Amino acid sequence: MSACGISVESELVARIGQQRFEVWFGGSVRLRRIECGIVVESGDAFVLDWIRKTFRSELEAVARSICGPEAGVLFRCDDAESVKPPPAAAEARPEQAAPPKPAESGEPIDVAAKSVSGRRRGPQLAREELAREERPAAEEVAREEPARNPASPRSGRKQGPRFGPFIAGESNRMAIAAIDLMVQRPGEISPLLIQGPSGVGKTHLLEHCCHRARERHQGISALFLSAEQFTTSFLQALHGGGLPAFRRNCRNVDLLVIDDLQFFLGKRATTVEFQQTIDALQRQARQLVVSCDRDIADLGDLGDDLVQRLSGGMSARIAPPDAEVRRGIVLAIAERKRLALPEDVVEFVVTHMTRTARELAGAVNRLEATSHMLGVPVTRGLAEEALADLVRASVRSVRLADIEKAVCSAFGLETGSLQSSRRAKRVNHPRMLAMFLARKHTPAALTEIGSYFGRRSHSTVIAAHKTVASWVSSRSQLQIADARWDADEAIRRVEDLLRTGS
Repeated sequence: MSACGISVESELVARIGQQRFEVWFGGSVRLRRIECGIVVESGDAFVLDWIRKTFRSELEAVARSICGPEAGVLFRCDDAESVKPPPAAAEARPEQAAPPKPAESGEPIDVAAKSVSGRRRGPQLAREELAREERPAAEEVAREEPARNPASPRSGRKQGPRFGPFIAGESNRMAIAAIDLMVQRPGEISPLLIQGPSGVGKTHLLEHCCHRARERHQGISALFLSAEQFTTSFLQALHGGGLPAFRRNCRNVDLLVIDDLQFFLGKRATTVEFQQTIDALQRQARQLVVSCDRDIADLGDLGDDLVQRLSGGMSARIAPPDAEVRRGIVLAIAERKRLALPEDVVEFVVTHMTRTARELAGAVNRLEATSHMLGVPVTRGLAEEALADLVRASVRSVRLADIEKAVCSAFGLETGSLQSSRRAKRVNHPRMLAMFLARKHTPAALTEIGSYFGRRSHSTVIAAHKTVASWVSSRSQLQIADARWDADEAIRRVEDLLRTGS
């Protein structure tokens, strides 16, 4: 029996969620109910093909729920139709199924196949061969907001950042200043790279960037994608014949934001497409903002051409949150949850959760759940008991091996090089830096530190500590690997990795 009182839209929302429905079905896509099922219509072949591949099972389930067990789904793009009801439905109601356009053909028309037929040759085939090395890593595009004309129905749908206002402090001041400058004069400092370790708020800042741009410039078109979503959408378009539409979506927006650029490493076809996207945006004086969990110097595997394009814009760093930022994050989360946190509880959380913003959010969530479960307000005693295991995990002891790993990871050194007897500057300077940090962050004795880093004496460790300290005070530079680094910047980079456990 058909569920006559249920609409197609409400039934689909119940199955895929409101956010995904708004992204893919809230604009040019139309849903209609017919006697033998439902019709999905759109003027964009790329969008329609994505929907057919991604949501077909859910749509068929909706059709069966509303119109009966033999119902099917019809996909229609302008004059092209793709009718794929279950075999039983086709046999039971042959007169109700929409016939294919070609009179002699008994097969349903596949929209994707029709859009590509007769055109897959030459460079297109070469690009597809290259793209076969890359497997789409995600079928769901959760934050994607397709490029649009300012007058389209989707314009202005996204009203603001998901996580509230971005908390400013010393650790992110440069990145926020760069975003503010970009919002005031979009296109002048493009591309803008926001870099920093995982969990410091890069994604949040990019969402804040889109929100600010829409507030300041009425009608501006902005597209926010993770690098994973860019890759998935590109490969779907490449194989499904929707490449022109994909390129229009990415290259005709006023502001393109790509999160987690490091995801492109090792993906040659996507890297080439992204490089061409950068060129297209720059020719039109449009703005590109990207984020990455490492410095430009560590993105060499993306290719020299792409690295040079990124270097031609501006790079701004976000460090792990300092005490001021951590306090602001805790208070903002608590306010949004309408959770009363006494000052001593805030101080306890800020003091003991020092690595990432996600860690702070998890602590506030734990306090809220514990308070709700026990039916009592949050107190310092309750916080100490409820967060005991999180505090132990956060305040992890630093070992000499952790120092070595962080230094090698930060500067691209081979594992074991700091324990060798080599005295070249490219190894000796980072070894001295490691000894300095070992004295600062571990309880190891001088002899233990010297023995670990190449069987040096305790006097060598003392000398290394004094040398690095003098570098910091005089703002000198260190020769590390094949590059020179400001001493304080080099130390801060290693400490970021130690703090986040990377």
